[in-house]
Amino acid sequence: MKEIPLLGMGTWGMGGKFERDESNVNESITALRYGLEHGITMIDVAEIYGEGLSEEIVGEAIKNRDRQDVYIVSKVWKENLHHNDVLRAYEGSLTRLKTDYIDLYLVHWPNPLISLKETMSALEQLYDEGKIHAIGVSNFTPELLEEGQSYLHHTRISVHQIEYNLTHHEADVGIIPYCHTNNITLMGYRPYAKGKLTESISALVEKLGQKYKKTANQITLNWVISQGISAIPKSSSTAHLNENIGALGWNLSQEDIELLRNATLLHK
Repeated sequence: MKEIPLLGMGTWGMGGKFERDESNVNESITALRYGLEHGITMIDVAEIYGEGLSEEIVGEAIKNRDRQDVYIVSKVWKENLHHNDVLRAYEGSLTRLKTDYIDLYLVHWPNPLISLKETMSALEQLYDEGKIHAIGVSNFTPELLEEGQSYLHHTRISVHQIEYNLTHHEADVGIIPYCHTNNITLMGYRPYAKGKLTESISALVEKLGQKYKKTANQITLNWVISQGISAIPKSSSTAHLNENIGALGWNLSQEDIELLRNATLLHK
């Protein structure tokens, strides 16, 4: 399995959210290509995004690039978790992405109405056939992670994708320790918390920005990746991408990481 990059490009909203929207297709392709050209090699997408249009956008963005130089993450939607539905969903994603494998394939959300054993069996079949190079899940509890792993015989759950940011880091208790103990890589979505920081937290982020000579967004993003958690912020413009790239190559001190963590806990 290829090493998972610390920074990727999220695609939620490119080509629509839960509906197909072709109004931003060209600018989305341009943004993704720009990111790839500037060293952001991971792209996160899902079959549900834009009713598949987001995957088509990714497929166009990576066209004519060496496939080995791109790390594609996609996800099967929670309504498609029966064994044969997983296989069909995968083939649909593959067609839209115009590739012959997916680097990391995730269960987007757990579905208590569908047997997890059935889902993991299908994912392991795809893995054994070389159609996916790693299995992951998203939004699972430690109990579901353990159950899901128990159904895999030839591989393991490699990645757990969770919401993780300065205002949403409940995973510090339970999920993150479990993943560290079981060698599961963490990937954080919404690393900017949709820009919704309290006034006092924003003031602290600004202060640290002055200390490190970085923007507030770069401090916020680096807080995630400094902890070894991959981040997949949405990357809809070259300006955003340049700012995201500026969050790499340095780390907040452990003291400042905890300062931010403790400050956010005070405002829960």
